[in-house]
Amino acid sequence: MSIPSGQWLEILQAPERDRLTVTEVCRRYEISRKTYYSYLARYRAHGEDGLAPRSRRPKTVPGRSPADLEAAVVRIRLTRPGWGARRIRAELLRATTDHVPAVSTVHAILRRHDLVGRTRGSMR
Repeated sequence: MSIPSGQWLEILQAPERDRLTVTEVCRRYEISRKTYYSYLARYRAHGEDGLAPRSRRPKTVPGRSPADLEAAVVRIRLTRPGWGARRIRAELLRATTDHVPAVSTVHAILRRHDLVGRTRGSMR
């Protein structure tokens, strides 16, 4: 259940306004005490702006390939559209002594940049 940001202020003020315990307020609004206190901390730190929904998307993706490697894979694919992930990986092995990703990683890079066509199995 998602609570609109405007309702959070009402929830946070309910214990004092209605003379209820935090546990009773949490039970009434079907939220956990942990959630209540995290929103209370956000409200105290940032005011009403802190109650706005936040993105859950991670700020970084530690497992993602470096940008220069992705650029190299994309560059090879654009110059040689018929080459697949295996052939591109073989070309990277031949061209560099640096870390070369697995075939599955090369394929993931191609997918991420929309450079892989649909297969028969995915046309359903």
